[in-house]
Amino acid sequence: MSSSPKIPSIQSGAVYLHQQGITGKNITVAILDSGLAQHTDISNHRILDFQDFINYKSNPYDDFSHGTHVTGILASSRIGIAPECNVIPIKILDEHGNGSTDIFIEGIKWILYQQHVYNIRIINISIGGNTLELKREKNRLNLWVSRLWDAGLVVCCSAGNNGPRPNSIFAPGNCEKVITVGAYDGRPFTSAGPIRPYITKPEVSAPGYHILSTQPNNHYGTKNGTSMSVPFISGACALLLQKFPYLSNDQVKKYLIQAANSVPHLPLNQQGAGMVNLNQLLTIPSRI
Repeated sequence: MSSSPKIPSIQSGAVYLHQQGITGKNITVAILDSGLAQHTDISNHRILDFQDFINYKSNPYDDFSHGTHVTGILASSRIGIAPECNVIPIKILDEHGNGSTDIFIEGIKWILYQQHVYNIRIINISIGGNTLELKREKNRLNLWVSRLWDAGLVVCCSAGNNGPRPNSIFAPGNCEKVITVGAYDGRPFTSAGPIRPYITKPEVSAPGYHILSTQPNNHYGTKNGTSMSVPFISGACALLLQKFPYLSNDQVKKYLIQAANSVPHLPLNQQGAGMVNLNQLLTIPSRI
């Protein structure tokens, strides 16, 4: 296995789409995470708003670095999947990476209130819980996450890093409606489904090991986990919606699965349909 850092735009094949003008431009993604530190790769005009449900500050910041890394995979102008998309960082994790269901729900409520103000199309959720309550699919957090989907938003969630044992996905990745993303590379840390008989999770997979992205203070660094896998798919959705803005979230989910290729030797309950082929994804709607 190569120890070289994986550059998202190259690893995904998105760089070739960028050359065709498919960059996620005018697509807005809300990121529920630890915030966003200032970085030259993500210009201020693309940060449409910033909401802080931890310390209630008005200017973007990230005292945990997780959200900055996730956002860079998605939206960095140099190495991101969708380098011209708009972002709305929503801080619901503190400096230790901790949060609560109540704060999480406050962030979701804000999105639902502001969805049409900012034309939000995609929600990136690279975080999750690990309590017994959140292990159950029918829990309070998933009720609110389902409302995001019912509002027409594309919701991409991490499977988690509690694998590879079966049924190790916690909320919100175990919410039936959302697009749950596993990691297909590295050691088998990705959480596995199914969440219940005949419902397979995750739906698709993406890289999650040794991923290069933005860090505070204009730095770059690598992180591992399904948290890193989710923005690969959120970015893919931004590219798809730029080219086909009329698609519903249900169609986006269906086309992602159709454009995925199985990863050899990886169990179905860890990879879902497999890794998404971006070129294939962006041609499916025009063939239907």
